[in-house]
Amino acid sequence: MIDTAFKRLIKPLSVTGFFLLSCLAGTVALAEQPRSTQPVPRTQQFSWMSLSSWYQRHADDVALAEQGQARVVFLGDSITQDWNHKLWEQHFAPLGAVNFAIGGDLTQNMLWRFDHGNVEQLDPQLVVLMAGVNNYLHHKATPEDTYAGVKAVLERALNAYPNAQVILQGILPFGERPNTAERDWVIASNRLIRTLAEDHSRVSYYDFGERFLQKDGRISKEIMGDYLHPSAAGYALWLDELLPPVKAALEQE
Repeated sequence: MIDTAFKRLIKPLSVTGFFLLSCLAGTVALAEQPRSTQPVPRTQQFSWMSLSSWYQRHADDVALAEQGQARVVFLGDSITQDWNHKLWEQHFAPLGAVNFAIGGDLTQNMLWRFDHGNVEQLDPQLVVLMAGVNNYLHHKATPEDTYAGVKAVLERALNAYPNAQVILQGILPFGERPNTAERDWVIASNRLIRTLAEDHSRVSYYDFGERFLQKDGRISKEIMGDYLHPSAAGYALWLDELLPPVKAALEQE
């Protein structure tokens, strides 16, 4: 009797109801994923970069990917995008490097770009990756959510470029003074991010943050003019640390 009544109740839901329940389950599952892992294009317009400029930069990178000639691919946000031109041309360009970083990108923007042309014919020997700071600056993401986003980008890079080694960099410190919420967030995020290189033969982790700090833990305007983006002097410090492992990784091939 009860079984018959139950069957009558669910019968009208057999097709439409099942579809709706499936959609609801999918929406709930998506909502449970960290925002940092959900691929989306740029939606925020900045005074220093319009949405059309962002799409154009992405299109330029796709064109390079279609050529498939890069030995080294740099991935990241404005800190990587703005590599000092002179230093880049002198040290990284001769290694066959391309810079796919775009200022303002969140990890979810980087994931979207992987899904929309950042791979194509590319088969690099090395990927140089730094990501995550914008997740905090724009969304106040927790270290755990930021870690999840960086993990997703790293996994996408490893799958997209199966023959590449990856230099995974810790997030650089920002903000003039030590012992602030921003500095604590960087330390906590990097403590998680560094675990992504553990027991992984294709991933090496480097944290160059200490080179940007004075003895008292402050950041000087000479090294980071806005206490976030390296100056020419800051990029020179970074070059001293980054170039040796880049060359070593390429020599292993």
